[in-house]
Amino acid sequence: MVQERSERTRGRLVEAGATLFDRCGYAGATLGEIAGAAGVTKGALYFHFASKEELARAVFEQAETSLRAACAALRSVDSPLQALIDAGYWLVDALGSDAVIRAAFRLGRDGAEWPEEPRPAAPAGAFAGMRGFHGVWAGVVRDLLSGARRAGELRDRSGGLGPETLVVTAACGLEVVFADGCPSEERARRVGALWDWLLPCLVPPGSSVGYRTRPVAPRPA
Repeated sequence: MVQERSERTRGRLVEAGATLFDRCGYAGATLGEIAGAAGVTKGALYFHFASKEELARAVFEQAETSLRAACAALRSVDSPLQALIDAGYWLVDALGSDAVIRAAFRLGRDGAEWPEEPRPAAPAGAFAGMRGFHGVWAGVVRDLLSGARRAGELRDRSGGLGPETLVVTAACGLEVVFADGCPSEERARRVGALWDWLLPCLVPPGSSVGYRTRPVAPRPA
């Protein structure tokens, strides 16, 4: 019981920290405000997190866990390229509903004010210098795109930088376009339009019709 209560408190602190980091940035969010938003004392906050940096890392790690879990589930489909399309929809939905995801991206942008330990970078390649949560997202996109190339889904099977640059740039741009709020119907319309345009550039002629470029419709209750 005590452990469950402690875990709930920690979870509230991570959520409150994410909300304040998203709204105010790393420098603008104070531990007092975060503790108040979580409904705990500052002493209780320090019991779980020794510093604001440690709390920010916990937000980042929770966002990364959510992203990787979602992409692992999407990989169950037969097509890595379809999984990549669906990952884009997952991201824009998360940007609309999950403060932890939004905060992770903002913490990456506020990296100059985040001392000591550097944040993760994307794997080696064209975007090896990309840090923060953009780097994590770019790495996931590159991995799915590499899987699509191995599966023979791409027009360019030579491993050139063109498809990678195009898709990673577009995918990372989703956060910029949708981070500040956008109705869900408009998000879906714009992401679908993006993939309608991208697919003919990526896949062999005539094969783009084999991919679903709209989100999966929710099942009736």
